[in-house]
Amino acid sequence: MSIFIHSREHLPPHVHVIYGEFEAIVNIRTGVIIQGYIPAKKLKFVEKWLIENNNKILIEENFYELNPMLRPKKNKKRNN
Repeated sequence: MSIFIHSREHLPPHVHVIYGEFEAIVNIRTGVIIQGYIPAKKLKFVEKWLIENNNKILIEENFYELNPMLRPKKNKKRNN
């Protein structure tokens, strides 16, 4: 199984998963398949991997480093 983050991507933050003849795009935050298919057992592995050691936070940060134009803009509080 291979898990990739590509540059020049689209939202939501996601990873590409390739397992044999199967390929899927998996949402980093939810672990849900956005597009494609991988066997349920392998999807469970990806979900577990995303949860371990705060990987979701690190992987999402890497996604935005590769795709800086997609990073949400921080709301600036206005002083009235």
